[in-house]
Amino acid sequence: MTDIIRPIATELAQFEAFFAETLKADTEPMDSIMHYVLDTQGKRLRPILVLLSAKLFGEPNEQTLRAATFVEMLHSATIIHDDVVDDANQRRGKSSVKAQFGNLSAVLAGDYLLAKAMLLLAQPDDHAILQEMLSTTAAMSEGELMQTIVADCVSQSEKTTQYLDIITRKTALLMRSCCAAGALSVNATPEQVQQIADFGLNFGILFQLRDDILDGENTAKAQALLPEYQQKTLDSLKTFPVSETLEALRDLTVFCTERTE
Repeated sequence: MTDIIRPIATELAQFEAFFAETLKADTEPMDSIMHYVLDTQGKRLRPILVLLSAKLFGEPNEQTLRAATFVEMLHSATIIHDDVVDDANQRRGKSSVKAQFGNLSAVLAGDYLLAKAMLLLAQPDDHAILQEMLSTTAAMSEGELMQTIVADCVSQSEKTTQYLDIITRKTALLMRSCCAAGALSVNATPEQVQQIADFGLNFGILFQLRDDILDGENTAKAQALLPEYQQKTLDSLKTFPVSETLEALRDLTVFCTERTE
């Protein structure tokens, strides 16, 4: 990851500072929960996608940082709510927010993150990015619900289609929006936004396929689809000119395909 983030090292540090400042709450115990959320974050994959996508077409700016912070807050809120639904006490080897603070506090903390995230993109200039993100948020909820009530399908092909639909909604569409938001924040052309969004969608499917293999879920389907989506993801980068940022996106694709955790 060190090599992958090199083109955006400065911007990623700016994001970390802005994210920490944005998480602050005015009152207790919410501020304590937000500190806990900050201390239990993962690899920042979604903000990295926003920043790399912006860097591909221009120079990341304050709007880019707001978009990156929005997606990380949305992702954090989703995780907190999921752990309540799944009654999960562990997250990345640590106690989940639900286990640490209780169900009620966790639900309210997730709601707080969503509200603060939307406030970040409340300016008129942010409308296109906010619309992109809110559409994705609705689709994510649909995907999570679909996963809990998966219907039996007649054929194997229908099962595969259903599986892809679920992981697209619950994971890949957010990755797509990360890439689209990054491009939008630096005034990329509509064609460029669409091209990097296509990469993000394929990358998101690839990421979830690898996640399922590591988690031992839908293993046969995921293993069968993984090589196809690795190639699709790499192919979707062929339209962009050679640059350090493009190489970082290629390396990120390989990293996510081969990761062991």
